[in-house]
Amino acid sequence: MVVGNIKHEDAAEQWSPALFLVGGALVTTHATIQAINAFTAMTTPPDVFVTTGHLVALVGLLGLYPVLVDRTPRLARVAGAVATVAIAGWSIMTVTQFLTVAGVVSSMTDVLPGALVVVVLASITLTYVLFGVGTLRLGGESRTVGLLVLAPAALFVVLLVAYAGMGVSAGLGVSIGGGFALSMLALGARLRSWDRPTEHTVPTNDATAG
Repeated sequence: MVVGNIKHEDAAEQWSPALFLVGGALVTTHATIQAINAFTAMTTPPDVFVTTGHLVALVGLLGLYPVLVDRTPRLARVAGAVATVAIAGWSIMTVTQFLTVAGVVSSMTDVLPGALVVVVLASITLTYVLFGVGTLRLGGESRTVGLLVLAPAALFVVLLVAYAGMGVSAGLGVSIGGGFALSMLALGARLRSWDRPTEHTVPTNDATAG
């Protein structure tokens, strides 16, 4: 079982940069559609890119878990639990968005309760905060990675504050969408050359647990 877990962790680390790059590309498409809708009268394709992009990036974030659990196990386990909630929520939103485009449901806001959307946004924000803080604590060049992980969290805070206040204007929406895209692409590029601080170590209790 331990060998299998290590293989899964290595796979998560290997695919993490690519997932962030894919997520960033999808969110870039979303931001482009936002900009076209906001500032032109051109017709745009249905936007299924934002929920899919954030979901893909969240899965990519799990690639940091093996390093964090090796160095800061308590924080990593809390981050992993919150990430599970966030991934489940964004999966629901992504499926609902595709059903909306297919005409099966009228809209995401009609199907999903507002409370669920708040939980989804709060959970993804907390996920990025926990993973970002954990990565910062690794020290060295990992601080750059940690700051890049914290960038989406800051953008989600701005988004939540805007929603709670006067709402999200077209210009702010484009700016936030572009910020998400840039942070994901930058993180994916940085992770490709990131020298992770340690090899995996397997605690004795885990190695003898069965």
